[in-house]
Amino acid sequence: MAAAHKYADFSGTDFNKKPVMLFSKNVKVFVNGEEDKIAELTGRLTGDFEDGEEVTVTFQPYADGREFARIVINGESVDFTDTKEYSYTFTYDADDKSMQLDFAFVIVDKQVLKATIDAANACGDEVEAAIPEVQDIFNEALEAANTVYADIHATQAEIDEAWSDLMDALHLLSFEEGDTSALESLIDVADLIDLDQYFGDKDAFTEALEAAKDVCGEEHPLAADVDEAYNNLYDAMMSLTRLADKSSLQAAVDKADSLDLNDYTDNDAKAALPDALEAAKEVLADETASQEAVDEQTIALNDILMGLRRKADKSELNSILSKAQAVDTSEYTAASVATLKSAMNRALAIIDDKDMTEEDQPKVDRATRALASAYNALVPKGASSSGKGSTSANIGNAYGAAGVVSASQSVAANAYVVSDTTVNFMLKRGQAYCFKMTVVNGNAMTPGFTAGNGDVLKTQFVAKIGNDYYYRVYAIGTPGQSTGVYTTLPGNTPVKHCAVTIG
Repeated sequence: MAAAHKYADFSGTDFNKKPVMLFSKNVKVFVNGEEDKIAELTGRLTGDFEDGEEVTVTFQPYADGREFARIVINGESVDFTDTKEYSYTFTYDADDKSMQLDFAFVIVDKQVLKATIDAANACGDEVEAAIPEVQDIFNEALEAANTVYADIHATQAEIDEAWSDLMDALHLLSFEEGDTSALESLIDVADLIDLDQYFGDKDAFTEALEAAKDVCGEEHPLAADVDEAYNNLYDAMMSLTRLADKSSLQAAVDKADSLDLNDYTDNDAKAALPDALEAAKEVLADETASQEAVDEQTIALNDILMGLRRKADKSELNSILSKAQAVDTSEYTAASVATLKSAMNRALAIIDDKDMTEEDQPKVDRATRALASAYNALVPKGASSSGKGSTSANIGNAYGAAGVVSASQSVAANAYVVSDTTVNFMLKRGQAYCFKMTVVNGNAMTPGFTAGNGDVLKTQFVAKIGNDYYYRVYAIGTPGQSTGVYTTLPGNTPVKHCAVTIG
């Protein structure tokens, strides 16, 4: 049985959390059978799933009477037979940090087409009484309308053209004196039109519809009045133009607006994004924009977004390099200074490389570790080979029986430790995480670093830079186990900074 899901209320939703799914906001969303209104509002599914859990997400058109005409997943169209509902099942992989599914739905409205076909099928006597040329036009339009109605991939433009052509054919049929049947059929079709989905002279349409209903409500309407009401309502309907579906374009604009371009490398996509975003917003604001124009802007903006490349994170490397550059190398042995300068040169080359992306992060991390090690291994002149190497010895003796790193026993009044991580988090078995512990008001003090349960986490001293101490923990326990992470200053009681749970 699938695990139960917890969904936060909308006010507490973390919009910065990487979504599992992105989709156009023109659908209802059900996760394992339960409607997720937050996902419907945001176009993002960020529910917390268990590793290995099978998740079924079901989509339905946002309003009754709407149907799916096209479903695209990660840029590829998929086959489907049910136009009212589409389900997608996947197995959540907690290890796959890049896991994200992008859905786009093209939704059409065939209600007006269906009502027009029904009206045409009800006009058997009028068709028989019409001249042969009109009968041919009518039968051809009715056949085309039925073909479009049966096509699950028909576009909205094709649907609207089919019922419009059939309405033209109906209009050609002769009307008997005082007969309101055709007008009543036209009213039934008009009543199904959602004016929120159209632009044009809506007031004229509303007035014509009300006038037509008044004529049909008369006990003995005149034929001239019936014909006039029919013509006026028909003309008002034909003057309306359907609004383009801009949900996918809005989603692309929202995504582009949320980006900080300082986090991305300079390339053609980054340079083109501002102009493309402005053009997309102009189309969004244009009520009369065609669907073709909207789709063109959506594709263009999404292509540019796909071409962006996020920069590698060099903040820690910059921090260590700044401290290394401040060292008075005349106080240390030539060999240790040479090692430091070599590491600094490699670090500078990486920092100067403006084209490094997330894919190059391992190279940045290696340079960071090498520079921290060289900085920590500086040997003062006149010192023995193990002089400043007390830190290095600490590195070599990384593991204690219970995951405890040794600490000096000096005492300083009012000293305390500040951790860069104070929020409880989950670490997958076999993975590692690095903490930075800063000693405040205790320059001569080295904090002890320990896990509450050494069978859950093993600890390792990494480096000391000024008053900053770097420690790494390794997840060795079984999933579900949890333990606290503590530091202890000499003469003080242990202080818990956070808890780590094995995932």
